[in-house]
Amino acid sequence: MGEAWTVHKFGGSVLRGAPDLDRLADRIAEAEGPAAVVVSALWGTTDRLLRAVDDPRYAERLVSDLRSHHLMFAPRLDRGRDGNRFEHVLESMAVALRLRRANPSDDAARIQLLASGERLSALVIAHHLRRCGFAAHAVGAEDIGMVLSGVHEAAAVDLSRSAENFDRSIMHGIPVITGWLGSGNDGSLALLGRGGSDHTATAVAHLLGAHRVVLWKDVRGIHPVNPRWGIKTKPISYVSYELARMAAGLDATVLHPATVGPCIEDGIPIEVRHLSDSLKEPAPTTIGPELIADLGPMAAACTMDVCAVEAAFPPVGTPGSQQAALLTQLANRGLGVHASTSWVDGTRLIVDASAVEEIEASLNDVGMHIDHVGAPSAMITFIGAWQDPKTWLQHLGLDGIEPVDHDARKIRILVPREEAKATLERMAEQAAWLAKA
Repeated sequence: MGEAWTVHKFGGSVLRGAPDLDRLADRIAEAEGPAAVVVSALWGTTDRLLRAVDDPRYAERLVSDLRSHHLMFAPRLDRGRDGNRFEHVLESMAVALRLRRANPSDDAARIQLLASGERLSALVIAHHLRRCGFAAHAVGAEDIGMVLSGVHEAAAVDLSRSAENFDRSIMHGIPVITGWLGSGNDGSLALLGRGGSDHTATAVAHLLGAHRVVLWKDVRGIHPVNPRWGIKTKPISYVSYELARMAAGLDATVLHPATVGPCIEDGIPIEVRHLSDSLKEPAPTTIGPELIADLGPMAAACTMDVCAVEAAFPPVGTPGSQQAALLTQLANRGLGVHASTSWVDGTRLIVDASAVEEIEASLNDVGMHIDHVGAPSAMITFIGAWQDPKTWLQHLGLDGIEPVDHDARKIRILVPREEAKATLERMAEQAAWLAKA
């Protein structure tokens, strides 16, 4: 049996300038055993391509600008062994832009255009690694057999079909693989959601039977509170797969929602590291199997400007069926519900404050009326593991809180909007999340 692989994923946030490629090469040099690299587009490239999708009138300027930008990272790429591939990607971009200008609903051209960012990045990074002495080569995710579970856009990698199609012969030297994309169910090119390159990396790890995945970021690990709140916290040293999956839909995380799934069956650890830190140092955050059954709160996330809406059911059917039908109708109308509970003759919905009027109209359509609308608030979600979440909630000791719901993995409360940061800060202090100055 050969040596175990390490899969490294480098996102656009750490690919901002040419010096970042030197740090990338340093991290690969520190790795033991075979390494595979998964890459996102260079910083800012995907945003420019997304704008071009909606306004493809400046095709020639965009292609020219991106050509120059990528050659700043990888001088002489256009004259090296991948020069023809580099020019082919640029020409494909120009063609896709012309097709979108002629037909704004051309989804295939849209996908082709967006995927070009990762294709260019893979060529740039493979070129740089070769200059540093590594046997690197750029690989399209679809070329190794990566299949996504959708057409044009998909939520996840289809692991079973990808395993059937996986071409291990391509995985020699250091393959530099395009993140975010693969073949769709219909065989055409498809994309994952934003941030999907993390998921590509864990899918590659699953296919290779890798012994770890390293996600290189511009933050040191996953923090219990989103840094945008200005609360200086310590990274979470260890996160279970289950809690990482739960946190992925909230603002306390830096992961794509499908990231951890491919690693669970084989117990492959996922490390979240900063590009400037040596691979020989302990990872700030490691994601793996559950080890602690009652650790209390691990992280907190906040959703601003929500309202609690209480309404009465009409006197027909059962509360469960009425609640399910109501939530389905709201979803079909594009009206999201953050949380919901029901009782014998009514329901309580936590919804965006801006959507209350639309929610009320939908309730009226099914013969329901609103009994109460709470003040616009902030919903704070605590993620962790509790043997007795109800008791923990009762002992929070926070003024002005209104419980929403709780279970063994999460506890949700409402607080006044102006108290959101203070509540997060107090919880960070109580749970010893605050970093020392």
